[in-house]
Amino acid sequence: MNKAKFWMTCTVITIGFLSSCSIQEIFSDTVEFETNKGLQKAQKSKGSHPSAKQQAKEAERLKQEGKCPSCRGFGKTPDGRYTCIVCNGTGRYQEK
Repeated sequence: MNKAKFWMTCTVITIGFLSSCSIQEIFSDTVEFETNKGLQKAQKSKGSHPSAKQQAKEAERLKQEGKCPSCRGFGKTPDGRYTCIVCNGTGRYQEK
């Protein structure tokens, strides 16, 4: 195999590897977001509305995990169209 073919093969393998990694990240983020969205819909359909105490407890748990309580760490609204204004889209909890 000459040098040109060798470097071309290495380049193609590298590009393929890098693109598959980013696809996996996007896929896992999408699956996590859709799963949480489905769970939220299921909780709403059962008619259970969390009390203020439960909401405060959940917000505290998210803060301890370093996630923004407003967007639950996603950085966007549940429909994915708008950036969270509390964390500026980072999804991380920022103490004021």
